Amino acid sequence: MIRVGIVGMGIRGMMYARAVNESGLGRVEAVCDISERSRESAKALDIPVYASHQELYERATLDAVIIATPDFAHREPAVDAAARGLHLMIEKPLATSLEDAAAIRDAVRDAGVRCMIAFENRWNPAFVQARAAIARGEVGAVRWINARLNDTIWVPTGMLGWAARSSPGWFLLPHIADLAMWLSGARPRRVYAAGLRGQLSERGVDTWDALHVLVEWEPPMTTVFEVAWTLPESLPNVYDFKFELVGESGALFIDTQDQMVHQAGERWTYPGTLVSEIDGRLQGFPIWMTQRWLRGLAEGADLEPGVDQGYAVTRLCWAAHRSAEVGEPIEVGG
Repeated sequence: MIRVGIVGMGIRGMMYARAVNESGLGRVEAVCDISERSRESAKALDIPVYASHQELYERATLDAVIIATPDFAHREPAVDAAARGLHLMIEKPLATSLEDAAAIRDAVRDAGVRCMIAFENRWNPAFVQARAAIARGEVGAVRWINARLNDTIWVPTGMLGWAARSSPGWFLLPHIADLAMWLSGARPRRVYAAGLRGQLSERGVDTWDALHVLVEWEPPMTTVFEVAWTLPESLPNVYDFKFELVGESGALFIDTQDQMVHQAGERWTYPGTLVSEIDGRLQGFPIWMTQRWLRGLAEGADLEPGVDQGYAVTRLCWAAHRSAEVGEPIEVGG
């Protein structure tokens, strides 16, 4: 059994704890969070709960660690874990600065530990099917991708207490940037972005409302990405995720907002079905990703997507933010 610690016990940390403990492959030995509220919630796991990652690493006997802290807070616990020889799974994005991303990448390389970045949509059945169709030659070389992944305004104003230290470009863009790389095999060359501010600032969250990102790739391909945090709360789902991929001989159109169930009552909703409890266990693509990480550790296998891919996605997202700030394209090739 892989002995696992978790840093960050918010929504994602609690989900990972359940995924590990129900996997039959690992066991959560101890967790930590700087938030007293999160520590209180984590006590339901009936394991040691610490106030810092330093205490967790010092006092618990671990083989691996999941970093489930907010977007901007991955560097210190990840670097310290690598220095102790602990294998890692790190929430996307790898980091929200090139400096932090490089520090984590270098720490992983220097320590020789294995690391997976939690780009969970690689296990989403819709995108698994898309990749299989591309591999079978049914789409041909990918020529362009249009993708939008937007949240209702509740996410930055009600769900995330740290939204002002992130953005839709850090919280959402990594998902679709990684998918574009994974499905096409292309690498980004030039990034141009424009963004909007104001709506969230008026609510006390000083960050981007939305970013629209045009990317040129090598081999030649273009993508248009839209990410926003300001959709109305009246939508039937908290997010809207559409992904269109066009190749030389076919196309794929993916809509994950509608999850096959429409429920009417006090309001019209689309209940989530992609992650569900079945027979008393969580099932769904984040769970399958966690199981793959544990199997890879147990078998000594390479873990993908790894830290280099995490750095590549962070570089694209950084370029999008920089381009939106200066109003000019940013070169990321080479």
